Amino acid sequence: MIESYRQLFALLSTRQRRDFLILQILMALTAFAELIGVASIMPFMAVAATPELIETNSYLNLFYVLIGEPPTNKFLLYIGLVFIMLICGSNALLLVSQFLMNRYSQRLGGEFASSLYRYYLGRDVLFHGRTNSAGLIQHIMRDTQRLGTHFIAPALRLNGRLFSVVLLSLLIFYVDFVVAMSTVVCLGGIYWFVFYALRSRIYENGKHISADNARRNKQLNESFEGIRDVKLYGAEPQLAKQFNKDTHRVTRSLADNMILGQSPYYLVETLVLVGTLLIALYFMLLKGGIEAVLPVLTLYVMAGFKLVPKVQQSYLAITQMRSALPVFRSLKGVLEEAAATEYEVFQSQPAVHPKRDILLTGVTYSYPTSIEPVVQDVNLRIPVGSVVAITGGSGGGKSTLLEILMGLLKPDSGFLSIDGSRLLPVQMQGWQRSVGYVPQSVYLTDASIAENIAFGVPEQEIDPARLQRAAKLTVLSEFISSLNDGFATRIGERGMLLSGGQRQRLGIARALYRDISVIILDEATSALDNPTQQQIFTNLVREESYTILMVTHREETLEFADLRYELSGGRCEGISKL
Repeated sequence: MIESYRQLFALLSTRQRRDFLILQILMALTAFAELIGVASIMPFMAVAATPELIETNSYLNLFYVLIGEPPTNKFLLYIGLVFIMLICGSNALLLVSQFLMNRYSQRLGGEFASSLYRYYLGRDVLFHGRTNSAGLIQHIMRDTQRLGTHFIAPALRLNGRLFSVVLLSLLIFYVDFVVAMSTVVCLGGIYWFVFYALRSRIYENGKHISADNARRNKQLNESFEGIRDVKLYGAEPQLAKQFNKDTHRVTRSLADNMILGQSPYYLVETLVLVGTLLIALYFMLLKGGIEAVLPVLTLYVMAGFKLVPKVQQSYLAITQMRSALPVFRSLKGVLEEAAATEYEVFQSQPAVHPKRDILLTGVTYSYPTSIEPVVQDVNLRIPVGSVVAITGGSGGGKSTLLEILMGLLKPDSGFLSIDGSRLLPVQMQGWQRSVGYVPQSVYLTDASIAENIAFGVPEQEIDPARLQRAAKLTVLSEFISSLNDGFATRIGERGMLLSGGQRQRLGIARALYRDISVIILDEATSALDNPTQQQIFTNLVREESYTILMVTHREETLEFADLRYELSGGRCEGISKL
C-alpha cells in the first residue's frame, strides 16, 4: 500500500502535489484541534467533581486568577464555554477539511479523465482499430471516477484519520499507560487481524468489479448500436441474461466489500462499551472513589467517542483502496503515457493546400496482424483540380490507401509529397486541415443539423453563410427549408431520423463547410440516387477549387472522373484517363 501511495504521488503534477501537501497539513492541524478539544473535557469534569482543584492545580489556578477570580459556578461556566468553543472549532475545521478533501479527490479524478480523453483522441487510427471503444470509455468515465472516489479520497482520509488516532492514543498513554496499552493492542489487533484475513478477498472482489463493469459497458455500447440486428435476430433474451449475470456479480462484489469494510466496527463497539465499564471498575477499586475516576473516565469516553470511529474509518479507507487497487494499476501506465505525450496533441498547424499535385511514391503498408502487405509499392499522382477515381475489388487496399493519403496511417516504406516536396511529420496536421473526408457510413452526433455540418466548431461560432453554401452544394437546402426548425433540427443518435442518402449528403456538407482543397469520398454517394449524385458532382466540379479523390464501385459515378486507378491485391494494376 505504501508503494501505491508513492506511485500515486508520482502521477501528480506540481500543482496537484502542492494541493495534496496543503491538505495533509490541514488534516494534521485538524487532528491537533480535535486533540485539544478532547483534552479540554478533563479540567472541566475535574473542577465539577472537585472544586478544590482551583486552588491546588497550578494551571487551573493561573487561569482562575487571569479571569478575575470569579465564583466557582461562573469559573466552571467559563471552562465549559471554552470546551464548547474548542469542540465546535475542531468539528468546523474537520468539516472544512472533509469538504476540501472530497473536492480535491473528485477534481483529481476528473482531471485524470480529461487527460485520458485527450490522450486517446490523439492516438492513431490503428490504435483505435485494435482497441475496443467500450474499454476506453470504461477507463475515462467509470475507472477514473472510481479512482477518485475509492482510492484517492480514502488515501487522503486515511492520512487524516491516522493523525488523529496517533494523537488521541498519545493522550490516553499520557493519562494511564496500562489502560492505553490494553486499548491500543486490542483495537489495533482486531483491525489488523480482520484486514490480514480478508485482504485477498477484498482485492479479488475489486478485480471482479472492474472486469464485470467493462463487460457490461461493452455490451451496452454494442447492443444499442446494433439494435436493428438485436431485434431482427431475437438476441434480446441472451443479451439480457448475460447483462443480468454480470450485474449480479458486480453488485455481489460491491456488497461483499461494503460488509467486509464495516464488520469490525460492531465487534469493536461492543468491546469499547465493555472496556469502559471495566476501566470504571479499575479506577474505583484500585484508585479511590467516583470523584477520582470521573475526570479520567470522561476523558476516556470522549477519546473513545472520537477514536473508535476514526480507527474504523481508517480501516474502511484501507479496504476501499485495496478494492480499487486493480483500477489504479490498470490506469497507472496509461496515465503516465498521457502525462508524457499530452503536450504533443492538438498543436495547431497552418493548412497545407496543394497548388500543383499530390503524389504517393513507392508506398507499402502492412497491418500488424497481416502477413502480406495490404498496399504494395503504389505510385499515384493526383493533379490539383482533377477528379480521380480508385476502383478495385473488396480487400484490394483502397480504403487503406486513402488513410495513408490522409496521414492517418504511416506507410512502412514510401512517402507522400505535395507539389514535389515530401510531407514532413510536423506538417501532417496542416495537411489534414486541408482535406475533407466522407466515408460510406457517416459519423453523426445526436445534435442539430448545423452542429453536425460544423462538427467540432462551438455552436456560437458556427457561420450561417458557410452552412447555407454547404447545404446548397449537397442539395440539402430544400430538405432543410421544409423542416420546422431548419438547421436547428435535431437528427437523433447517429442520424437515425434521417434517410441513408440524407446522412451521406450531411457528411459531404460537413467536409465542404471547412476551408479545404481536397475532398476524399470513400463510397460516400452509394446511398444516393443518380440524379442527386449527378447534381452534387456537377456543383463540386463547377466550384473549380476542389481536388476530388473517390473510391467507388458504381460505374455511373466514374463518368465524373478524369483519372482512374485500378487496385488489385494491394497493387496499382492500371491507370486510365476518362
